[in-house]
Formats: sequence, C-alpha cells, structure tokens
Amino acid sequence: MRIAILSDFHFGFAAGTEREEDSYSAVREAIKKTIEAKADIVLLAGDIFDTRSPNAETLANAMEILIKPLLSKSDVRLTKFIGKDREEVSDMALMGIPIIAIHGTHERRVKGLMNPIEALEKAGFLIHLHCNAAVFEKNSEKVCIYGMSGVPDQYAESVLSNWNPKPEASCFNIFMLHQSIKEFLYAPYTIELNRIPKGFDLYIEGHIHEARCTEYNGKPFLITGSLIPTQLKEESTKPKGFWVVDTKEEKDKPDINAKEIIKRHEPLKIYWIELENQRAVYYKKFEKPDMGRIESDIKELLKTAHKKKPILRLEIKDATATMLHDIETKFGDKFILSFKKEFIETGSIPAKTLEEHKLSVEELGKKILTENLEKSGLEPMSFENIFELLAENKIESAMEILLKMAENETDQTDKKPIKKQKSILSYGQI
Repeated sequence: MRIAILSDFHFGFAAGTEREEDSYSAVREAIKKTIEAKADIVLLAGDIFDTRSPNAETLANAMEILIKPLLSKSDVRLTKFIGKDREEVSDMALMGIPIIAIHGTHERRVKGLMNPIEALEKAGFLIHLHCNAAVFEKNSEKVCIYGMSGVPDQYAESVLSNWNPKPEASCFNIFMLHQSIKEFLYAPYTIELNRIPKGFDLYIEGHIHEARCTEYNGKPFLITGSLIPTQLKEESTKPKGFWVVDTKEEKDKPDINAKEIIKRHEPLKIYWIELENQRAVYYKKFEKPDMGRIESDIKELLKTAHKKKPILRLEIKDATATMLHDIETKFGDKFILSFKKEFIETGSIPAKTLEEHKLSVEELGKKILTENLEKSGLEPMSFENIFELLAENKIESAMEILLKMAENETDQTDKKPIKKQKSILSYGQI
C-alpha cells in the first residue's frame, strides 16, 4: 500500500494576519500531491487545528480540503477495528481514500467534551484513533494502524503502559503518536523513546515541527514535521513537505517525483515530497547592531524572486528600539518581519516578541496549578480536568467532580476537605 503521512497543519494559525491563508494553501497542495501519487491511505498525526475550539470559518475550510481524498478512488477496505466500535465511523469516511487521524496537543479537550477531530469523524470526514487501531486490506495485504492521540506529557507513559498495544499478526503494523519525546524535543515532561512499544514496522510522530527520518528498534521512525512554520527558529528555513511510504512495490503505482528517497529501509520505499508553493523563511543573526551591515544583508535577500512575501526572522544582539523601528519602516512592506531582540536603551525593559511568549493565560494558570498540586502531594490530573472544564465554562460539571472527590475523601477519612476543594475552584475561576 501507498501511505501518505502528514501532520501539524495548525488550521486557524495566524488568523487576521498576512499569514492566515498559509496553512490552507499548504495542505491543499499536499492533498493534491497525495491524490496525484495515488495514495491508498492518508494518515494525519495530530494538531490539524491550532486551537481546540476552531471557529466556523476554520472548520469549513478544513472540511472543504479534507473531502477531496474521500472523493478520490482507493481500493482499500476496512477489515476491522481494534478497541473501537464500527458504529462510531460514518460510511462516508470509507468511500474514497480513507483519512485516519489522531488529535494533537492543540486539540485535546477534557474527557466528555468533543474535540474538533472527533467532530470531523462524527461528520464523516475521517477516522479518529486514540488508544485503538484500524485494519485495512488491499490485494491480500493488510495494514494495521495504531493511534495514540496527544495526552498531557506527564501522563504519556502511564497511558502507554495501560494501553499496552501489540502488533497485529499478518499485518504491516504502524504506530502513530503525538507526544514530546526526550530524544527529539525539550519539554518539562517527556517520554523516552525506548518507552514506545516495540515490534511495529513503522513509527510516526507528530508534534515535532522539523521533519526527520530516523530509526527505532531497527525500524523507520518518521517525524512528520509541520506544513507551515509556526515558531520561527533557524530550522524553520528548511523547506516543508510530507512523507509517502510504499509498504511494497505495486505495478499500478506511478513513480513519485520526490525530493528524496530513503533507501536504507528496503523493501520499504520512503519518499519526501517537498511543497512548492511555500512562503520563504529567512533567519538572520547579527552579533553587532551595525545598521549598514543589516541593511546590506536584507537587500541581498530581495534579489531572489518570491511569489509570496517572505518571512524574515532577525536576531540582533544589543538592538535598540529605534533600530528595530527603522528596519520595520524600510523593509516592512517587503518582508513579514519577526524580531528576537533585547533592548539596551536606558530605561527600557528587556523583552521578547509576543510570538516567543507562547503560554496563554490559561496554560500558565494550568502550569502553576499543577506545580502547586504536586508540591502538596495531590494528583494533578483530576484537577487539570477541572481546570479545562472551567475554561470551557462548564461550571456545573466541574462542581460535580469536585463534590464527588470531596465525598470520596470524606468517606475515607474523618477530615473535611470541601474547603480545600472550593479554594482550588476559586483559583480556577480567576
């Protein structure tokens, strides 16, 4: 089978800015190339949306794009689910090239509340997996896709341990997840690569935005990468694209015009398909605030023709506010400018761009709450759910959980914990 692997679209990213169409444009091109390559299955490894509650326009754009594979021909058929009810999936999701997706960290919602990937499954656009699997067959070849959607990083190992997935016999087994992995990404909580279950034929990891082909336990491990740059780093200058994997050679499949073919995992063929209609990204570092040198280097970039206004990320040591304003004035119409800066002017405050302050008020509150609960010896996971319910304005549901927790604790001890729970609830409302 030929399997297209994409991830981290972040539909809705940069809404209201010059870049608001970038995610849709990139995915339209990727889906078009996927269909032209006659993929049998499309896998989406999470963070399809940039928020867990996308607006109507974002959802409409996503559906307009994702319907196209379903209207294209594929000879694969669903054989069975493992740990999932067939009734959860619409026949519409199986009428063309099936899309199998997990939700990511941006889409995760508290248990009991539907996330946007589950909503797309309910509407018939895809099959959603979380700690379960789907088996597809074509010409007597079977492929089993296991999916673990994004969970809070500190609980990932326990979720994996409790699920304990095993490869399905007589299948090409794929394991797809969306988590922070220690070997590839720094985060306060990560799982080590060797905690991921062994014995699968192909591993797919979303969440990490720079694509990479590596190995785990002698098998290919594909980091999907994002289709657009969100956090602008030096690595963001690399071209974006997606992976296609042939599990075995098929005579009816056309050759793929790929930028790179990974041959060290034969008989698999792993292709890297680069997007063509991308917005160029440049990252320039300057050790001195030399305006002449900075202007010269920026003008050199303009000698290259660009179909779209390029993004320019500038890191200037000891830059002044006046200098940055001058750069904005001279080049703001030629580039989408982003600054990583420190002010040295007298009386100014060291600052970072808004883009670098990624924690929202909600995320910061959750982080502080979790840390305080851990210091108090309390279990953070239940209270994180309460926090998310409060953020969703589900006050009654949050109160119900708190009261049950209070009743359970009262049953087990002579203490009266309700006062403590109310103080946490008040904190959540702030």
